[in-house]
Amino acid sequence: MEPKPVAATGKKGKATPKRPSQAKARPPANPPMSNKEKREALKKSGPLTKEQKRQAKEDLRNERARIAEGQWKGDPLFDKYHLARDRGPERLLVRDIVDSRWSVGQYYMFGAFAILIFSTSGSAQLQSYLFIGLLALTAVIVVESILLSRRVKRLVFKRFPKTEQRKGGLYWYAIQRSIMPRSMRNPRARMSYKATEDDLGKVVK
Repeated sequence: MEPKPVAATGKKGKATPKRPSQAKARPPANPPMSNKEKREALKKSGPLTKEQKRQAKEDLRNERARIAEGQWKGDPLFDKYHLARDRGPERLLVRDIVDSRWSVGQYYMFGAFAILIFSTSGSAQLQSYLFIGLLALTAVIVVESILLSRRVKRLVFKRFPKTEQRKGGLYWYAIQRSIMPRSMRNPRARMSYKATEDDLGKVVK
């Protein structure tokens, strides 16, 4: 008498869990060449004519624009072209957190420069006012930095509980970006001040 096949549920009373299927990385469509690959391609092509040089410069501009656009959208395929400090989904989320909020800190550079200019005045009373203003500006930025660090901790470690990123490194990365004028931030800001938490850190379509 042949033994009966064992049921899928067995004695556990529930189905055996399936092994999670690992999503394969999406192959890049016409990926940008690295600097080494570009140099090797130029060596193989030999001397270029004036028209070929002009076309090569145009292609390089288009390539840089394509990379910049991919980075701005948050496409993981273009993450490797970021500086090391900006790589990873955690850093992308931190940048979006900073860029989605208005802060006094983003005007710190302009305020400090104005105080420096006016401090050359011979008026002792004006200099004392400027010193008080600088202290007040610094105090506001410290408070903003504490609140920003708390938000980074809440959102980043909620979304990436197993991240290997150090908290201190993420906090400092956020603070440094927050005291830069919005127009001078690099990578450039993706989020508006009306962005919701669900928008942060996602690929822009």
